[in-house]
Amino acid sequence: LSTAPDATTSGNTACSTKPSRSVKGEFMKKRHISVILILLILLMIAIFCLSAQSADESTITSGRFCRLAARLLFSNFHSMDSSTQKMIISGLTHIVRKAAHFTEYTVMGFLWYLLLRKKRRNILLSIGATAFYAASDELHQKFVAGRSGQFRDVMIDTTGGLFGILVAFVLLCIAHCTLHKEIVHFGTWSTENSAFNKQKSSQ
Repeated sequence: LSTAPDATTSGNTACSTKPSRSVKGEFMKKRHISVILILLILLMIAIFCLSAQSADESTITSGRFCRLAARLLFSNFHSMDSSTQKMIISGLTHIVRKAAHFTEYTVMGFLWYLLLRKKRRNILLSIGATAFYAASDELHQKFVAGRSGQFRDVMIDTTGGLFGILVAFVLLCIAHCTLHKEIVHFGTWSTENSAFNKQKSSQ
């Protein structure tokens, strides 16, 4: 003879599994936040260290990247005379430096948005945090030998941060739409009223 499962027992089992799932979800959420925060701190340290280099050290560092870029752009770079090589590297130096600024702060803006994505004004907060660090970085360079802080670089850095924020927003939007979740506010997502959840609850 088969007996029907006790409703009380099944209810208790269901109740006992829900907290465990929620605890696991909270743990994974905190773990993701910790990873993003660590990456953000490491990026800030790297930018600080690069800004702490003197003008001569910074020129040597950027010169290495310029030589690499020159070899990639000009197949006969190694056979050119020294004056031509210097002219090419000099022309690439400005581009490489500004591209480095833009790229660093693109990553920073991306990470700030991932970290603050649950906040209502996450985009504004991410832009503000990126712009603040960019301004503090240029101020820091004023106290380094041979270096100077430029407002133009702050704008380039902030623009790079804004680009990273937009990339993060679009990627998260695609991911959430793929998972049948609805956007309830600009830049803020919720699964409480999603069509996917309504369909599950009706079953």
